Amino acid sequence: MELLENEIELVEKLCERLLLEKAKKPNTRLNILEIGCGSGKLAIHLNEVTGGKVTAIDPVHERIVTAKQKAQTSEVAFGVQSAEKLDFADESFDVVVSLKALHEMTNLWDTLQESLRVLKAGGIFFAIDWIGGVARTRSHSHAKKYFAMESKAHATKYFTMKRLEDELSKAGFAKVNVEANKECELMLAEGEKT
Repeated sequence: MELLENEIELVEKLCERLLLEKAKKPNTRLNILEIGCGSGKLAIHLNEVTGGKVTAIDPVHERIVTAKQKAQTSEVAFGVQSAEKLDFADESFDVVVSLKALHEMTNLWDTLQESLRVLKAGGIFFAIDWIGGVARTRSHSHAKKYFAMESKAHATKYFTMKRLEDELSKAGFAKVNVEANKECELMLAEGEKT
């Protein structure tokens, strides 16, 4: 897989946790939703590592076209869709994941609420994203989004580990945990639907 160097550590942790979830349900395939899938690299990787059925969405049609061209399996389905208004039934997925896309969501609150809605009871939400304020994020063309995301309940704030932990808790996720990679530029957040 074509992971960037700064993604490897946390994607490996994500995969370890998904394999633990899979072990809890030995004769069942994980049903995984990736929101903001971009070129599809994480969705394809998660299918290869877990053997799960992966559905990946992105609001940009061109990204979905690219992702479909990369996929060598029918076990990964790609579609054009917004994470803020998902077109899936309640409790459809065991896991919802996001790789460096959460900061791109126009409305974080709606994205988290929709993710919670489509998760089954006991399902887990995972997001790997930038820690706002680190020097490296300032060079991105859309860096202002790392520093100025909007939520339903709060004015503009930095997208910090604490903020993401608070937002997940406010959205209704339990057992919320957020950890940084060794370089402290990316974080892995998780929360469970009870």
